[in-house]
Amino acid sequence: MQARDPRGSSVERPGPAVAAGPCRERLLGELRRGEVSEGPGCEVERQMAQRRQHQLARWGFGFGLLERATPGLGEVLLLVSEGRGCAMWPLRQPGHASLGLYEIKKAGCWVRRYNGPLAIAGVLPDGRKLPAIAVVPVREGRARVDLTRLAMDLDRRGLAGLDAFVRLELGVDGWAGDVDLVAMRASLADNHAAAVQRGRGVAALLPIRHPDHPAADQIRALALTTTLERQDADFKAVERGELSPHRFLERHAWSPYRRLVAAMAGVP
Repeated sequence: MQARDPRGSSVERPGPAVAAGPCRERLLGELRRGEVSEGPGCEVERQMAQRRQHQLARWGFGFGLLERATPGLGEVLLLVSEGRGCAMWPLRQPGHASLGLYEIKKAGCWVRRYNGPLAIAGVLPDGRKLPAIAVVPVREGRARVDLTRLAMDLDRRGLAGLDAFVRLELGVDGWAGDVDLVAMRASLADNHAAAVQRGRGVAALLPIRHPDHPAADQIRALALTTTLERQDADFKAVERGELSPHRFLERHAWSPYRRLVAAMAGVP
């Protein structure tokens, strides 16, 4: 029987695993979130609940863990593993989005590199989640989430564009972490603005792609200046006979020189 894909540490219905007592509500919340809460206390009761939850759960799955995530320009490189044969149900450390080696080993699991599919879910601004908008392969624990390719694939399939999402969840139950698309788009906009200000990249594209960027107005003016300089050079080329008037009109749909060039070409 083939093992199921790894999962995260949250529990949908943890009630049967938690004994009655002063720690019950706290531990119920921890199991639902899959994460230990801040503050001391309830250590013994927590371990009992983790062991009981593991006994109640169905066998055949492991727990996914994220060892490393390396963000790049439009991509994220992942190193992921899975823990199996655990002695108790693992829980994430406070504030962590995914399980790590420490939590998995503390739960008595053995660890191996994950091989298999990694489902990606898209989270909309209102919190709704679209599951499995894409699947990327993982080989020997290594995966590459290419956002440009993902955007093209969504467009090809007629689905919501990547800009519709605020976050991507990696793996079922987000076991491999997530990608903050809002922060990544801001980073891409900053890189684009810096490139344009160094004389690289397409200046006119930034105000269209990132209209709210602080440098958008400045770069919009730069794009207009660059356009006018190009038109001025082409108009002088027309005057010298190096560029035909018809070619100028084809190249520049709008220009302050357009009427003059049209007259040269005999175009009304």
